Amino acid sequence: MFSFLNNGDIHNTIRAITNFPGLFTSDGDKIKYAALNYATAMRHNLRDGAPIFRNIRELETEIERRDINSIMSGRLPSAAAQYAAAKTMPTSSSSSITDNLIDLDLRRDNATLALIMAKELAFLNRTIQMISLIARRYQEEQEDLEWGNTTTDGDLEEGGISGGEETPDSEHFDEDDNVSSAAAVFPLERSSSSPTFASPENERRRRSENQLVATFLIASGKLYGRFENLCRLLETSILVVNAMTTQDTPHSEANREKQLRAEHLVISDIYLNFEKFDAKQRDPVVWAFLELRDISLSAWRIMSMFAFTNLFRLTEGSEFTMYQPEESIFTQQHSRDEYTTVTPE
Repeated sequence: MFSFLNNGDIHNTIRAITNFPGLFTSDGDKIKYAALNYATAMRHNLRDGAPIFRNIRELETEIERRDINSIMSGRLPSAAAQYAAAKTMPTSSSSSITDNLIDLDLRRDNATLALIMAKELAFLNRTIQMISLIARRYQEEQEDLEWGNTTTDGDLEEGGISGGEETPDSEHFDEDDNVSSAAAVFPLERSSSSPTFASPENERRRRSENQLVATFLIASGKLYGRFENLCRLLETSILVVNAMTTQDTPHSEANREKQLRAEHLVISDIYLNFEKFDAKQRDPVVWAFLELRDISLSAWRIMSMFAFTNLFRLTEGSEFTMYQPEESIFTQQHSRDEYTTVTPE
């Protein structure tokens, strides 16, 4: 979001948003400044451990506090489940002049929140793609080591964690999502005819590395499943989100236009979805942002493990070598120092 605010073609994007139903050209400046103010407030709130909507929208802040307290006490199911259930609830209509003015303010806020959500979806999508790339390359590297393409102890230590380090615990990735185990798709063990390492130490390292590979593959699969479900709940398409996220090659003006059209569709989908919920029923909007926050938190836990095990080197030669975590709002729920190794040296 912050990369877009600093460098993006914000004026054309805002101009397109003012063509959404219920909005006018005169709303452009208000939406633009609200986007900057809301993004900055969200970043500060996440950094401070405060509700996402604090100093943005009072009702949403209270809903968030209530639901977080309910989650902590075990009385509330996941945000995604609540979001889906709320979409079946009837909404009330407004008729008075006062209500119409409130509706106009709410529409502008819905447009602003849709813009923020779309930009954060794009960044989170890239993060998950990066995690998937590193997990696959790490698996390939370990298979090459096991099959003797590289067999020295030094290469083993370079390929993963050294024998003196403990394997990071994978309990962070025990999500509630019903995602198939990636181990079934990416077999990690060879047959009995495969070569074995001579020493018990090398055998211990091999088991440790295979366990870590399985952890990353399964975690990346679960992340993708949760992300796809969030797109579905927002009533946008994962295919369009992918088209918004990555520009086709070669990087031409025509392909850039395709990317911008996809972005416009995603923002429009989210805006129309948020518009279904009036000023008295904002729970689904809050839950969408809570789910975005939770998926981002899970993704950055994996990124921390990549930093711990020196695996960002596996992005070499990919589009992720210039990855900048400060571009996103939702990376700020952690210490910035935790991600200083995201970009390879």
